[in-house]
Amino acid sequence: MTILVDGNGRGYSAQVTAQNKLAVDAVSTRAEEAAIREGEGWQIASGLVAFTGDASSAVLWFKNTGAADIVLDRAVLVLSSSDGTGDWRFQTLRNPTVGTIVSSALAAGISNSNHGSAKLPDASVYRGVEGDTLTDGSGVPLPIQQSQNRVVFPLGRRLTTNTSIGFVVTPPPGNTAASAVVVGHIYNDTTGL
Repeated sequence: MTILVDGNGRGYSAQVTAQNKLAVDAVSTRAEEAAIREGEGWQIASGLVAFTGDASSAVLWFKNTGAADIVLDRAVLVLSSSDGTGDWRFQTLRNPTVGTIVSSALAAGISNSNHGSAKLPDASVYRGVEGDTLTDGSGVPLPIQQSQNRVVFPLGRRLTTNTSIGFVVTPPPGNTAASAVVVGHIYNDTTGL
């Protein structure tokens, strides 16, 4: 059996307190911050989607195609004013795989959060236009008051290999002129690899 002897914490041995506890200095870092430092964190964006009607539209979709889990920490929804009445609707769909946003495959905006890194996520990331669809997946639409123009949704979703997530936006009833942008903040979680 090895016994730890008190070294008074001089850099080459650990200090043991009178209560037989190991004294250490530690730095706590959020997983997202650590991933960004390694060039493994990104923003994915739908770009500005113009709405001339009040029908639902799939505006952003991505699928993890890599070995590392991708964590969707949060989504930011930015809305213009609308001439419609009532609330916007925002829906996060779990594992959607079918729809015109997927078959059209318009590349979404991807920006590495570490400006010194050019790494890209191992993922398919598509943006939608007005009228694009996602016809499967599950999720409940949330009402967003028109007085809100920027909403942050803390999602904390983990996407394992070959899983996907999609975002659907619905303008207020009677809308003829409005726009929206969805930005997802994602990072690779390589701790399990």
